[in-house]
Amino acid sequence: MLKKCLKHEWKACWKNMALLNGAAIFMGALGGFGFLFSQLSELPDLLIVLYLFAYVLIVIAASVMTQVLMIQRYYKNLFTDEGYLTNVLPVSATDHILSKMLVFGAWSILNALSVLASFAFLLLPSAIRYFTANTLLFYNKTMTFSNFLSYLWAQITGVADAAFSLIGITNHIGMALFSIVGFFASLFFGILLFYAAISIGSLVSSHKILTAVLSYIGMTTVIQIFGGISIVRVFQDSTPTAVVTTSSVSTLIITVVLCVVLFLICRYILSRRLNLS
Repeated sequence: MLKKCLKHEWKACWKNMALLNGAAIFMGALGGFGFLFSQLSELPDLLIVLYLFAYVLIVIAASVMTQVLMIQRYYKNLFTDEGYLTNVLPVSATDHILSKMLVFGAWSILNALSVLASFAFLLLPSAIRYFTANTLLFYNKTMTFSNFLSYLWAQITGVADAAFSLIGITNHIGMALFSIVGFFASLFFGILLFYAAISIGSLVSSHKILTAVLSYIGMTTVIQIFGGISIVRVFQDSTPTAVVTTSSVSTLIITVVLCVVLFLICRYILSRRLNLS
């Protein structure tokens, strides 16, 4: 049943999501290839300002609206009039939550990739044109574009190796696993925090959205306070290396635990305390 729910969720939202993120990529490509085939000095200043304003606006709108539409989807599909139909289907609360969470997570990742692609389309054509005619003087060394990218990658991997070695991870497989688990734990924690707030807001008979907003603010405040207290205690009782190790591992464990707790809150309200009045 989860597979069918995922398919339904994807079909319900992919057009709007694709339009938003496609617009961000298009604006980046438009600017990048426009600057590639023309000199900035040849373009009117007003045109450049208007384009940059529109570009920033569309990229921000794509990121914000991706989040807003997916949150709205959870609320509208389960806790409004539409919920009368949704909740009588032979689908468990677990499948409802998981399908929406996974699709939300997928579009959050695709949105981040679309923003990166937009920046790449905007900057890379001009950078390639520059490097084909010039070499970069970097730390008293001349570099071609490919050499510069190799140097940049070596610096990034070097910093990553040093950071992971502080928490006792020295092989690349361990680094990848820790990063992947941490990334998805943080991603789903953010989503489930929204879902839990909306679910709690549905318990009241009026002002559901206001209650959801206040619930979200309250939960984030409590989590940040306890997180800050735990970090202070770690700094007081540990060496610098132990601080990094303890804080990184404990943050990951706490995030996973909070994901489970928030998921159970959503599941309990949806299956036992559903209020569509």
